Amino acid sequence: MRRVHAFEFNELASCPRAVRESIVETLGLGLRWGRVLDGVGPVFADFCARARCAAVLDLCSGSGEPVSILLDALARQGLQPPRFLLSDLYPNVAAMRRVAARHPGLVEVVDEPVDACDVPARHDQPARTIVNALHHLPPAAAARLVADSVARRRALFVAEGFPRSLRRMAATLPAMLAAGAVNPWVAPRDRWQKLLVTWATPAVAATGLWDAAVSALRMYSEAELRAMAAGANDYEWQYREVPFFPGGRATVFWGIPRA
Repeated sequence: MRRVHAFEFNELASCPRAVRESIVETLGLGLRWGRVLDGVGPVFADFCARARCAAVLDLCSGSGEPVSILLDALARQGLQPPRFLLSDLYPNVAAMRRVAARHPGLVEVVDEPVDACDVPARHDQPARTIVNALHHLPPAAAARLVADSVARRRALFVAEGFPRSLRRMAATLPAMLAAGAVNPWVAPRDRWQKLLVTWATPAVAATGLWDAAVSALRMYSEAELRAMAAGANDYEWQYREVPFFPGGRATVFWGIPRA
């Protein structure tokens, strides 16, 4: 399937805030309830051991919820997590701080903009992660993100909830639909507005399904990821697909500088 970088409603400033936030919050709940990142936990623990990193800079963190889900997956399996610094070009500081409060001592928040393609030295760490977010970047920007990590000899860990496949994306829909129905009752703010756009209109269901399909079309294939890293011969690169129920596959691509 050819990659298509179509628009997502949750990225549009013109999309009503209640709808935009509902999509993002539903995604977080769906990833959590679907245990999409459970299989990624051991792979990430292996990455940290090989990269010998006790702290990582998370890029394009958004709300920070994907990192929280990964930390919970590690905890359930008794795996030692590193310390995370959450960062974003447009940081949602309030949401990130809620995540930090749930994981005291393990999560810190960078409250100023951080360009994932040109990371300031003052915020950098020995390793970088980007969880469920690389598909938001167009190819040129994604390649610059990889190139910046390589130029500074940082280990890089990329995880996505599914590969470029509508069938694999569909495996997340049961959890996402349940999350969408419940989200208005547990959202951190504007619950009545979110209840209206979720239950009184098809706004959240329609835009959320569109964004899910577009996310699947935006995912980078193994070949495309390896092409971005093609010049980094002094790195060890690995690509894996990790299954989750029912019939889904999360993807992982990581690179570690050779000694």
